[in-house]
Amino acid sequence: MGNWFSNNSGTIVTDVVTIVAIIVAALIIRKITLTFIHRAVDKAAMRAESKPGRFLEAGLLMGAERRLQRTRALGSVLSSVASAAIMIIAALMVIDQLHISTGPILASVGVISAAIGFGARDVVTDLLAGIFMIMEDQYGVGDYIDAGDAKGTVEDVGLRITQLRDIDGVVWYVRNGTIKRIGNQSQGYARAIVDVPVSYAENPGRVRDVMVETAHQMFEDPEWKDSFLTEAPTVAGIESIEGDHMMMRVTVRTAARRSAEVARELRGRLLMAFDEAGVKVGIPAAAGTGT
Repeated sequence: MGNWFSNNSGTIVTDVVTIVAIIVAALIIRKITLTFIHRAVDKAAMRAESKPGRFLEAGLLMGAERRLQRTRALGSVLSSVASAAIMIIAALMVIDQLHISTGPILASVGVISAAIGFGARDVVTDLLAGIFMIMEDQYGVGDYIDAGDAKGTVEDVGLRITQLRDIDGVVWYVRNGTIKRIGNQSQGYARAIVDVPVSYAENPGRVRDVMVETAHQMFEDPEWKDSFLTEAPTVAGIESIEGDHMMMRVTVRTAARRSAEVARELRGRLLMAFDEAGVKVGIPAAAGTGT
């Protein structure tokens, strides 16, 4: 044993030094790479915060906060991938330096990886879905979304789990891989639709004029101006005729997530305007009913 060690001491020392050098080099390269990625992400985040939101006719599509969240999430994914790749390459180099054949090891790792991948395929699906959701900016924190099984305000977007809080305050944890469709009510614009039943005996043109005037008054009201987009309200007129009443409709393009409050306010103003103009509103009671 002593003779073998003395005969191979030079090779052993060389191998140890080489292994140490590989480990140190891998750590240094990993540190430099992560630092470069973090600086790039920080610069991109600063540009995201300083750059104004992108606007089209439909309204605000993407704001600084959404771009910031998206940039940091993608930077975290890139850092993890780069770190894993560097350490795997370093481990293979160390194994090779120990004069161990990497072929059987790689084959075994491939079989184990396949087994783990098959068993954890749901986790992999969730992670991939989360990455694409973030890259495509399908939704972000603060958005109100309908994810199929649950809907509510997004509180957190992770690579595997999306956290929602519904209108009752219940927190839902939805796996990204199970989301087949997303309805986002916070992007672009919303539409407020108000239907008012009016007596069949009323003049549709007169009713329409009252609705147009009321809707435009609200549109020009400074307190509600920010809730509307540049497009003026549209009175569609008679939406349907049912028995003794006709349904009159007015539609308004609003800022995202403002449609409900705009519809409530507009409905109240229309009822007051109809009352002042003497327009009969409501569905008459069915014949033969009453107290």
